[in-house]
Amino acid sequence: MKKAILILFASLSVSTVNAQCEGGRYINKIFSQTIRTKDIAYTNARNAAGAMQNVMMDVFEPKNDTAALRPLVIFEHGGAYWTGTKDYESQIAMGEEFAKRGYVVSSATYRLEASPLSLLFQDLMIKAVGRGVQDTKELVRYFFNSARDSANPFKIDTSKIFLCGASAGAFNVLHAVYLDSLDILDAQWKNSLEGIGGVFGRYDFIDFGKKIFGVVNINGALGDKSFLDNNHTNFLSVHNIWDPEIPFNRGRPYNISSLMYVDGSNILHPYAEALGMYNPFYVIPDAGHTSYSTDLFGTVVQPFFDSTVWYMKNFFAYQLGCPNITTGIKNNTTVKTLNTFPNPTINDIYFEGVQQYIGQTISVTDISGKELYQEKFTGKPLSTQSIGLTKGLYIVRLTNEKTQEISVGKILVE
Repeated sequence: MKKAILILFASLSVSTVNAQCEGGRYINKIFSQTIRTKDIAYTNARNAAGAMQNVMMDVFEPKNDTAALRPLVIFEHGGAYWTGTKDYESQIAMGEEFAKRGYVVSSATYRLEASPLSLLFQDLMIKAVGRGVQDTKELVRYFFNSARDSANPFKIDTSKIFLCGASAGAFNVLHAVYLDSLDILDAQWKNSLEGIGGVFGRYDFIDFGKKIFGVVNINGALGDKSFLDNNHTNFLSVHNIWDPEIPFNRGRPYNISSLMYVDGSNILHPYAEALGMYNPFYVIPDAGHTSYSTDLFGTVVQPFFDSTVWYMKNFFAYQLGCPNITTGIKNNTTVKTLNTFPNPTINDIYFEGVQQYIGQTISVTDISGKELYQEKFTGKPLSTQSIGLTKGLYIVRLTNEKTQEISVGKILVE
């Protein structure tokens, strides 16, 4: 009888979400105004300097919303664990974007290091990640407790919580959800995390990772891809192919030799697919980092901000089971290196293995992501003069529409 009741409850929950989706909710901005509640202390914890610190968030809600319960989107900023704030322009813009689509949004900070020198020491970096994981779990705990004990002031559907982060924020949410045991860590990771009290125990108050409805990883990484083994929560990844800070493949953050190796989005994606996880993966073909927002000042960068919102809203809608949604998400993208010559070049660009690319779509963008050229590739050399390329660095991409394989290369025009 209990099982039948649970099945009925789940069915009613999905039906309610679908009914809201049909009115455009969660996809379109159906609310014109939002409410921002600022400077909520969601936990109090000891920071890297040893002092107790209130850790803060802002909450965005759609104004005049009559829905009884709403999904929650938690978004954590980047900043290499020593800078960043919930008051970034890009953080506020994210809050507004998704609150207007009917979500409750938490724009949250987490404990930071006192100095960028922490980036030079593996022990300090791992502890910074660990504190970020602790804060992420405490943030989710805050919403569970307020829903249970305080009449649910934000009207959160605690069964539909999305954890999202960029750069360091992505490290936080990925490890909070997928790292489920210290036993799978090497000695350095294990000792460093134990040095701050661990990230489990009181922090796993709800069997944490398996209760999160979806994860968004923007230019983040996991300590090891094998962390995905025991938790199949779906996640979206967005990553710059030549990210200079967090590796696209396997590598060390910031290419600092004293830091630990991590697995970037291009390593996580095929591994997740092999586990049967839904992991839409968008590759940004340039050498930037978190392209939707500037690193140090958090200002919005168009058009990358709009495209990131598009990826996220469609992933959320897919997870929520919104009917008749065309997500545009390709779940089996493979990225390869495209070799061209001569490089640098003055005029004609030739392609190694040219025959394999005939019939694919070729596109050229500048380093800001602006598309300058797109055509079906015939196999002929690409003339920089005929498509109007002046001196500078450009990204060339060939896309196989059938297999979703993408080949990407850089060219320097002199």
